[in-house]
Amino acid sequence: MTGLQSTWKVNYGKDEPHSIIRVVNLHTSLDAVSDAWGRHPESQPVLISCTLHLRKPFALAIAEDAVTESTVHYGTLSKSILEACGRFSDAYINRTIMLSRLIHFIQRWLTGIDNLIDEPCFTIPSKYLLKSTPLELLTLDVVLPKASLLGSGIKMGGAFRYNESSSGVTMFSMMCEFSDLRIPTLIGVNSNERLAKQMLIVTVQIDYFNLHPENFSELEQTITKTVEQSSFQTLEALASHVVSSVVKFYLHFPERKKDVDGFIPKIRVKLSKPTAVTLADFPSVEMMIDFQE
Repeated sequence: MTGLQSTWKVNYGKDEPHSIIRVVNLHTSLDAVSDAWGRHPESQPVLISCTLHLRKPFALAIAEDAVTESTVHYGTLSKSILEACGRFSDAYINRTIMLSRLIHFIQRWLTGIDNLIDEPCFTIPSKYLLKSTPLELLTLDVVLPKASLLGSGIKMGGAFRYNESSSGVTMFSMMCEFSDLRIPTLIGVNSNERLAKQMLIVTVQIDYFNLHPENFSELEQTITKTVEQSSFQTLEALASHVVSSVVKFYLHFPERKKDVDGFIPKIRVKLSKPTAVTLADFPSVEMMIDFQE
């Protein structure tokens, strides 16, 4: 039975793949996605990365030194993803684009597997590129590099694991990430650290983020204010405080607390302190809270 699972379980639930094909940071643009101020301008830059884990090695492609059915041409894969984005944007004219829906659409566009969500965009390609590919896992990351005021971008990552015949999805995941927010705050146990604020690099990941309302600006403001207004001595205590703030943000919107499959999101916070250790790039602390536990 197909179901939404944790990103960790979907990505690392099996043995290492025989073969991997990647396209990293494919540049395009999307209409009507949220910008750093929560507006929906006509166009926003987007970076899309796709990884294919295959069940079988590149045996025939190696033997013939040619692009055969044992592999997937990365140029063709790139063109297909770009075409999918264009078709999806066209179908969402005058409507706000949800990144999680886009990821589901690209997966369906590439594989032809379409029973995961109720998708209003029914456009299909003339041929499904990966229809006969022995897929083990497909991952898609969609990054909005200009959608964050203080960070390197907003990322939505989806992963889809397939059955033995690659004819259906056995489980999938969806995670939203606020990447590398640079926020000054009072933090540290040393006396000098109590005298002035220092820069923290904050990354927040929200797992099970499937079809949630994507009001990224509001949530980034919540994270930013939480860190800016704090004065903890330890990163561990601050990380717990950030998680609590994100939880409270969700509790203000009951429809966000659980997704369509009834799962409650888990939240991971990573805090890095670049100036803390002179001879290191930075120390960091990560913690994860699972609402189901």
